[in-house]
Amino acid sequence: PTCPNGTACEVLGGSQEVRILAPATPSANTSMFCFSVVTSAGHVAAGVQKGYEQELLDMMAERQLGIFSCDACGVYQGQVAKTGDWQSVVNTGIFLSVWQQIKEEGTYKRFDWTVKVDLDAVFLPERLRMHLISLRAPANSAVYLQNIDFHFHFQGALEVISSRAVEIFVNNTQDCATNIGLNGGEDFFTMQCLDALGVAHMSDYSLLYDKYSQGPGWNLFDIDNCTNQGLVAMHPFKAENSWLGCWKVAMGVQVPDDFVSCQGAWDGDACSLSGGVQGHPEQPLGDGIVFKK
Repeated sequence: PTCPNGTACEVLGGSQEVRILAPATPSANTSMFCFSVVTSAGHVAAGVQKGYEQELLDMMAERQLGIFSCDACGVYQGQVAKTGDWQSVVNTGIFLSVWQQIKEEGTYKRFDWTVKVDLDAVFLPERLRMHLISLRAPANSAVYLQNIDFHFHFQGALEVISSRAVEIFVNNTQDCATNIGLNGGEDFFTMQCLDALGVAHMSDYSLLYDKYSQGPGWNLFDIDNCTNQGLVAMHPFKAENSWLGCWKVAMGVQVPDDFVSCQGAWDGDACSLSGGVQGHPEQPLGDGIVFKK
């Protein structure tokens, strides 16, 4: 090839096309190593109790919910990010440290999939297994799952990555950090890095419901969308009562009308924007569920 100045030049690299993987047989199995990162003293938004992540973690561990109902799980300590706005938080460096620990431990290698889950996401592993069966990702393939029809289609509340893709990723994070940079969210960095490394993706936009993808008017503790039986994870629920309220609705234990209206709920209480009981019932503080039967 000829350079603009007329001299001979060498082409370095080339186009990095994003690879889309098609379903195949034999397909990958559904064993999962799931992990979360807890930052006990992290920044919180208005109406959210400081230290809520540790409370959610303790509750899930006691009840064996969320990541604790995967085939194996891990919990890693995070650090306080530079900003409290979790829609634009600069947290890539924190998660690269976690990925390094995961690499050194090597637990992920024993399972087909690695799943990173935010603690404030109501995550249902058995539903994920059903989605994985339907997707039919090729066995032993390097692939990650796009999870939502919003922005760049890979929101960090639920990251599903095959074991082979994780191996490629953790062995090349430093190169990605050098070339991509760390000035952004870890989810966008992870997607860019995986794409640059030639890892393919498959799309399942019903994996995640994220309130941050909605327009104005959503409520942090509203459980209405937890009725969708096709969802694998709902996010965010930054209090134990609202997290459990969403889980109970998802499991069919409760319905939205069993909860107080969000207009009359206390901070942290599971509530319903679509209806619910008007005004808070006379019951102990912190219980937003109204049992009607």
